[in-house]
Amino acid sequence: MASLLRTMGIVGIVGAACLSGGPAQAATVWSGPHIVFTKAAFADPAAPQNQDRLTPDVWVTRANTQAIYNAAQESAFVHNVSPLGTQWANGSAADWSSLSFADWETWANGAPLATIGRDAVMHLVAADVYLDVKFLSWASGGTSGGGFSYERSTPVPEPAAAALLTGVAATALGRRRRQATGAGIAPR
Repeated sequence: MASLLRTMGIVGIVGAACLSGGPAQAATVWSGPHIVFTKAAFADPAAPQNQDRLTPDVWVTRANTQAIYNAAQESAFVHNVSPLGTQWANGSAADWSSLSFADWETWANGAPLATIGRDAVMHLVAADVYLDVKFLSWASGGTSGGGFSYERSTPVPEPAAAALLTGVAATALGRRRRQATGAGIAPR
């Protein structure tokens, strides 16, 4: 009876984990090469080249006035919300677990110009991705055209296909040499 109860308890725990979506996935830190994204003044924020398309649901851009927003989910900046689906903190993505995150406007303390040169972290909430961001420019004023730029980290690159092919070729060549020497034929 005690064995049956223990088994039922384990099945209940496993079942609960399955119903809740299973174990939580680990956060991802983008620590790949840094790139610079620039949205020029008066550039159309609806055009893909003027959006930093980080994931399928986070496209950072800015209209001709106000602050940045997520063009994948918003049509304009919304105070204390935009960019929707992101959170911001000062620091390094490598230290994400010890940082305090807020919406972009709160993080910027209502002073976007003061964010220039500041080491920051953007959290892409739905994907649970953390990346380093540093604003490089911010056009301010009602007639500035909404230009801005930042440098950010990217995903860690996958191993190059060439490296994989080199490994396959080396394995095949080694196999061919072993077969040739085993047959009494000198390798090339």
